[in-house]
Amino acid sequence: MIPRRLALLLLAALPLCGQDAAIGLKVHGLVPMSDLRDLTNGQLGLGVSVFVEVPVSEGIRLRPTLGAQQIPKGDTLGLAGTKTRVTSVDLMLDALWFPGETPEHGPYLIGSIGGQQWRVSATGSSPSTLSATRLGLAGGIGYQFSPHLGAEMKGFWSPIEKNLTATGLTLGASWRF
Repeated sequence: MIPRRLALLLLAALPLCGQDAAIGLKVHGLVPMSDLRDLTNGQLGLGVSVFVEVPVSEGIRLRPTLGAQQIPKGDTLGLAGTKTRVTSVDLMLDALWFPGETPEHGPYLIGSIGGQQWRVSATGSSPSTLSATRLGLAGGIGYQFSPHLGAEMKGFWSPIEKNLTATGLTLGASWRF
């Protein structure tokens, strides 16, 4: 049900292409912190997203984003013989602010809010599976090197369940077509 809604939202954003919007791709590495680090023993993750970037003013852009992240199986701290993998699919809305009002080149700030579908799967001596859809927040900085290529670093937060919160850092690159 969630993937169908996400696809419909992206299709609804296609008419924005006539308003100087740009479609793009973002790839990033993920460094888990706190609860996620304990679950996967600090395994690094990868993520990919597609987005539509819509200019609102000279220095502000909105970017609806559909993405997925994966942290491969890692030894769960405190549970010998248990390996845990974490994945998420998310629909976020990024707001980008370019202080110099030059979105083709220069630094920018990012704030993100949206929904994330988390899946935590453990195998071994304590097998379990948990799925939850939760609010996701992120914020960070970026730099646009050219009209097409940018780099970003963001911190993220999402409460998966009462005693499990997803936090970490992402570092990646974006490409606007």
